[in-house]
Amino acid sequence: MSVVVVAVVPASAIRPADIVRACTTCGYTPVFVTWTGSMDPAEHQEYAEFGPVLLCDADRPAEVVPRLRAHTPTAIVTFSEAMIPTTAALAEGLGLPYHDRDVVAALTDKWVQRQRLAEHGVERMWSALVTSREEALKILADRPGPVVVKPKRSQSSRDTYLVDGLELPDAVQPSAERPFVLEEFLSGRSSGDFGDYVSVESLVVDGEPVTLGVTGKFPLLPPFREQGQFLPAHLPDEELAEASRVASAALRAVGVQRGITHTELKLTPDGPKIIEVNGRIGGFLGDLYERATGQDLLALGLAASCGVPVAPVTAPVIDGVHFQYSNLPPVSGGTLRDITGAAQVRQEHGVFGYAGRVTPGATLAPGVMTFFMDLLRGAAPDHRSMLTVIDRCLAHLRFGIERADGTLTYWQAGRDGLRPVPDDR
Repeated sequence: MSVVVVAVVPASAIRPADIVRACTTCGYTPVFVTWTGSMDPAEHQEYAEFGPVLLCDADRPAEVVPRLRAHTPTAIVTFSEAMIPTTAALAEGLGLPYHDRDVVAALTDKWVQRQRLAEHGVERMWSALVTSREEALKILADRPGPVVVKPKRSQSSRDTYLVDGLELPDAVQPSAERPFVLEEFLSGRSSGDFGDYVSVESLVVDGEPVTLGVTGKFPLLPPFREQGQFLPAHLPDEELAEASRVASAALRAVGVQRGITHTELKLTPDGPKIIEVNGRIGGFLGDLYERATGQDLLALGLAASCGVPVAPVTAPVIDGVHFQYSNLPPVSGGTLRDITGAAQVRQEHGVFGYAGRVTPGATLAPGVMTFFMDLLRGAAPDHRSMLTVIDRCLAHLRFGIERADGTLTYWQAGRDGLRPVPDDR
């Protein structure tokens, strides 16, 4: 088999067994690369059971190139947002096809991406780049809100806020080393029990995007924390087609030539508008799409990235509605002490699986980053039935979280997020 270099990060939604399965499908064996000190010994060993694991300095990735070259790789790929720049540097050192520097900048730099979309006539929206709080406050004073404030480079909504007026959160500390972007807030139309945004999953081969599917979303928890996703999306055919068109135009503007992508779109009264384009598979979407459509997104993305011929993708017929749902910790954070109700959830009709992603004793960092404490997987005959299944499951779940002052609070799960309740066990 040929060898592919796969750049990985700790605690990824895509596990090494998933990667190996996709590699085998495409006729490759993996060599893993990760940042020095990023993985604990147990996770390092999990990868090592499937192939060599090479460590590289995040600031000097070229130093690992000679060791990688000894494995004679013929392709390189990553499924992690954070690893895209490192993968590009390794590809350049190894002489392997991957995103060039301009594409990497457009995929990972939110300011550059907005400029690229505007230059190609895909979408224009107001935005500004700031390197200090003073600069941000000055712009906010002259700009009617609301405004989205986010780091120029980030993921999972880390330090992303909705600001209306001059109430700038303390966590927003722009600097020359870590600039922030201010941009107009895309106001979504009323979507009831469903999110006012979707994502478009695309496969790009030789610069031409093909839509694999449009993924529906549950409502965001404030400010921009995701709770889960479902397939098919809850949109009429004409809006699905428009979402696909907008996402494909964005990918051409960014210049993506190969691989799988994840483009988020806001559903506004004027049609779908681009939130951001991501040069990787969406979190946990491999499981969702394989269950709902039989498509192996991981293998398709790896094949396209490695130059393996990819068969034409046709729109699959989906039986029912398949979903993934997760609970998020309170923004105040704390220490997880207890989870109750998991056994009852697994017995509910329509549930394929329920698993915690953190264990008692784990620290839940405060902040507004999207962080999934668990993952509920299931299916239902239609969208309304899906909500009923989720509500039944969430009614069982409570999380005991200890605050910094030692107070233990129990939180009841619900589609509006966790709410504190008395401990009546």
